[in-house]
Amino acid sequence: MGMVIGRAWLSALSLVVGAAPAFAQGSSVQLDPMTVRRVADVTSAPRLELDFRGPDTRPTVELNGRLYFLATPGSAGSGSDVRELWVTDGTSAGTRSVHEELLPAGASIDPGSLRATPHRLFFTATTTQTGRELWTSDGTREGTHVTRELTPGPIHGLAAQAPLFVFGDSVLFVPADTQADLWRSDGTAEGTVPVKDIHPGFARANAAGFARVGDTVFFAAEDERGFELWRTDGTEAGTTLVRDIKAGVGDSYPESLTAVGDTLYFTAEDGQHGRAVWKSDGTEAGTVLVKDFNTAVTGRMPTVLAALGDALVFLVRSSEEASQLWRTDGTDAGTQQLAQVPSGMLSGYSGQFFVPAGSRLYFVSRGATLGDSLWVTDGTAAGTRHLPRPIPYGNESVRGVAPWEDGLAVIVTTQAGASELWRTDGTDAGTSRLTRLPSGREFALPTGLVPFQGALLTTAGDPWTPHALWRMERDEAAPTFLCPAAQDMPSNRPEGTDLLHYRPELRTGAEQAWIRTSFIDGQLLPLNLPITVTYQAGDAQGRLTYCTTVLTSRDLTSPAIHNCPTELILNAQSARGTTFYYPNLGIGDETSRDVLTVFSPTNGSVLPLGTTQMNVTARDASGNESTCSFPVTVRDDQAPGRACKVNEVRVEAEGPEGAHAFWPDLTPTDSLSTKVTVTSTHASGDLFPLGLTRVEVVSTDEAGNSTPCEIQVRVRDSRPPLLTCPEDQTLTTAVMSGTRAEYPAATAADSVSEAELLYSPVVGTPLAPGLHAVQVTAIDKAGNAALCNFHVTVQYDPTSDMRTSMGCSVGSGPESAVGWGALVALAWTLSRRLKDGKPRA
Repeated sequence: MGMVIGRAWLSALSLVVGAAPAFAQGSSVQLDPMTVRRVADVTSAPRLELDFRGPDTRPTVELNGRLYFLATPGSAGSGSDVRELWVTDGTSAGTRSVHEELLPAGASIDPGSLRATPHRLFFTATTTQTGRELWTSDGTREGTHVTRELTPGPIHGLAAQAPLFVFGDSVLFVPADTQADLWRSDGTAEGTVPVKDIHPGFARANAAGFARVGDTVFFAAEDERGFELWRTDGTEAGTTLVRDIKAGVGDSYPESLTAVGDTLYFTAEDGQHGRAVWKSDGTEAGTVLVKDFNTAVTGRMPTVLAALGDALVFLVRSSEEASQLWRTDGTDAGTQQLAQVPSGMLSGYSGQFFVPAGSRLYFVSRGATLGDSLWVTDGTAAGTRHLPRPIPYGNESVRGVAPWEDGLAVIVTTQAGASELWRTDGTDAGTSRLTRLPSGREFALPTGLVPFQGALLTTAGDPWTPHALWRMERDEAAPTFLCPAAQDMPSNRPEGTDLLHYRPELRTGAEQAWIRTSFIDGQLLPLNLPITVTYQAGDAQGRLTYCTTVLTSRDLTSPAIHNCPTELILNAQSARGTTFYYPNLGIGDETSRDVLTVFSPTNGSVLPLGTTQMNVTARDASGNESTCSFPVTVRDDQAPGRACKVNEVRVEAEGPEGAHAFWPDLTPTDSLSTKVTVTSTHASGDLFPLGLTRVEVVSTDEAGNSTPCEIQVRVRDSRPPLLTCPEDQTLTTAVMSGTRAEYPAATAADSVSEAELLYSPVVGTPLAPGLHAVQVTAIDKAGNAALCNFHVTVQYDPTSDMRTSMGCSVGSGPESAVGWGALVALAWTLSRRLKDGKPRA
């Protein structure tokens, strides 16, 4: 694999044909605090997982700084019970199979039988020469042998899954024959001796369930009184029945023997209370009932016990209701329920066990209907809860657990096939992922987790290694993938995605890093078909990191809408608005051949006056949508009709101020707007002055369109004055040539202006005797004239001046002479004041 230097490779990792979504973690993700190194490839399938065959089974043992474990040879076939012995000191050079080195050809070690005393290794193994017997080893070929062949030849001396229990420098074990029911061995033939024949005769005691409390080992065994609780100190005299719990001939079946301080707890049936919780101090009187659940009535039964400090925590199964976690300090008052556990967590093929770590106890359930789950308790109800991480119900599986750094280390395999190492201290804040583990090989997932030399060991395969032993330890410079559980890749063709040079982003503290993938670059990722892909990255120090993600080619790209307008403005066709048809938007999709286009409002809709938001949704076959929204404004661009029904109004003046003018109602028409406002400089009926006044009228519709018009109001004085002439007049003169004209005043009336009176002939004009016509003209300020006529008759009477004087009758006395003199004087005066018929000032 080639090396990519520095950060140059980071940009290369993001090159995919088509745009790929960014990872959710982003650049703020820190390096994982743990590093993963391959210790060694293992030709067989290593077995480090917990064995659920019984509480006495162990997957590994440590002796003299080396860890021993079993592996299934690849040639043994699936489901084979053949096991070979391996050893590791945590290094590649120190990891190897010692099976052929220590054991005869064809020997098979029983699973779960590995035990170690301070100086020796014990296990049960089967060979064609000896059958199944107890073996021991100090790690050398010379020091590896059968402790003592209980039944010479190929006949088995021990039964399958025979219990082994470490007791000091020796082990206690149960043989297959009936010579004695309990034996002890220090690894030598001389030190492999019977302890006691518990059930004399041909019957077997079937001793099992060993638990040590101080210097005493408790176990369950059967004699003529039934299957009851026993104790031993390793001697025949010290091996005795503790109590016949189910008195008489009957079995109490003690199970789940658990040491809590100097007290033994277990479950048993006494024939009265059903299966209940008991405790014992090793004496008959001190073996008493702690808690009765009345199993026959309630369906509840205690099982799976574990010590937490000086208290016991246990599971109570229920067939009728939710199960529960309980605790007890050995007293009735101190026995209380901690929490309810969903029954689905225990149903199906389900393995449950407790793991003490730090000051807490962790309850692990595997293989149940709800999926694997993890609970934690500190012995109080408030401190007992289901941990939501790292294993929520049904989503992930537990592949290994181990107490580590005052907490619990957990290997989790996700539904996508990725494997991760987590650690929790029982709190949400204290729960975090430490690193990603080898994964990507479906039938070689991580199995088991073993603390060793401050590190953690597990076994797993990956796409490049069928079986290997892996070491995990704290190292903050380890490479770390930003690895999603699943990743949708944008399709770039109808068949899927041509995936080229795609790599998840990697954080690394090393100067150089390499990366490889199980997916062939340039290969087609089929559309909508999930493909599990594993990536491996490593550095020069041998530190590895993994990312297993499910890549799925998805049509993630929404259809393209190329010609979405920003805004359209249309003119109304009628008062309803206008009919709208969407323009060609150029809709297309890279993957889907058929794109559904939805218009809202629908194509061909009548849009009302004003602004309407138009929405176009283009949806491809995968449900991706693109939207195009733009406003369409239908405007009223048509001005209303003229409001003026007449162009001119002529009225006769009513007086000096003018006249009131009226015109028809201003009612403009508009084919679009329902409301038109009319404004004018004058209103109909206003008083207008003499002359021309222009009335400005504007019609404005709701859209602001306006139409002006004008009405010319003319107020005129066209009526002549009302003229009244005096009656016909007769003038008498004593002068033969006649007399000057003298008329009484005519009268002229005008409602608008004063009239000027003109006489023809004018006053003072000489009139000869005879009949004269006088014309009077009345002219107002507008030039309107009125005419009237009257007649003046001038009579010549030579005696008239003698008969009249000053307007009196002419006589013959002195008074008459005076009168005529006054008349002559008056005539002269008038002739001076009138000239051309006009008075003089």
